Amino acid sequence: MMVTITNFRDIGGIENKAGKKIKTDIFLRSGELSKLTKEDEQRLEKNYRLGKIIDLRSELEVEERPDMSVPRSEYIHIDILEDIQDEGASIEDFVKIGSPEKSASYMEKLYADIALNVTAQKGYNKFFEEILALDKQESILFHCFAGKDRTGIAAALVLETLGAPREAIYADYLLTNELRKKENAMILEQAKKSQLADANLEALHVALNVDSSYLDNFYQTVDAQYGDISTYLKQAIGLDKLATEALNNRFLVD
Repeated sequence: MMVTITNFRDIGGIENKAGKKIKTDIFLRSGELSKLTKEDEQRLEKNYRLGKIIDLRSELEVEERPDMSVPRSEYIHIDILEDIQDEGASIEDFVKIGSPEKSASYMEKLYADIALNVTAQKGYNKFFEEILALDKQESILFHCFAGKDRTGIAAALVLETLGAPREAIYADYLLTNELRKKENAMILEQAKKSQLADANLEALHVALNVDSSYLDNFYQTVDAQYGDISTYLKQAIGLDKLATEALNNRFLVD
């Protein structure tokens, strides 16, 4: 049976550049877990042996819509946007933007800011620490509000560390647009009922989806500042040679 959490997927199964496969049933990404069904709880516990939930949202988002718990899993909160001024990733933030053009440039700026912000970098470092501390056979589920930006970057960093080809990273990233269709339609329907102007609705529509230009901007920012992604993972995210080797030895199979 499938898990019904919005934007849920296993990012394993990808063949890396050396011909090894990323283990399945370990790295799970999704939107928030505020409406978890009993069935989903059971599937996460039994089918995936979920060990950790990493919540990348802000304190306010967590307060307003707390995650529901999954038996035998540890909940860890890491606020990725804590020190990024005047930028949020909630529906209200997106509605305020007011035009689809502004919305797209807001998203591109957000990705550049996440790449360079020290608190965000420390947050992703903690995320990798939690991965390395996973018990054998356990899985880790990481999410934000929509499971697309903060989570999208987290997934890209995991896949980069495990040597996934860039096209596979983009394919996983863009899958969000397919997997959020139903949820996004509901959000837009709600927004229409509150008499929002068309430009605000369009801005919201843009912000609820992902675009390869956002991830492009993340990589371009990283390359401009650090030279390449592997130097970034080492210097900004704090993954030394030992940590990278440990991750590769543990989460890749021939």
